[in-house]
Amino acid sequence: FVTLIEANWKFPLNLCDKHVTAVLTLVRPADAPEHKDPFDRLLLAQAKAENIMFLTHDSKMSFYNEPFVICV
Repeated sequence: FVTLIEANWKFPLNLCDKHVTAVLTLVRPADAPEHKDPFDRLLLAQAKAENIMFLTHDSKMSFYNEPFVICV
């Protein structure tokens, strides 16, 4: 898997200010299951700020209703 990622990922994605502030744009319905992982939210915000797809196995991430989230 790592080899595949390294072969296809063309640039490192470092954390920057726009990623941190994008966390404030993430919205979940009030009745959505609680999601307690702040690092996951930061990764989601980073993907949103960079307009890239976010692939996850965490089914709770789908409750953010962002078009770039792919739950597998």
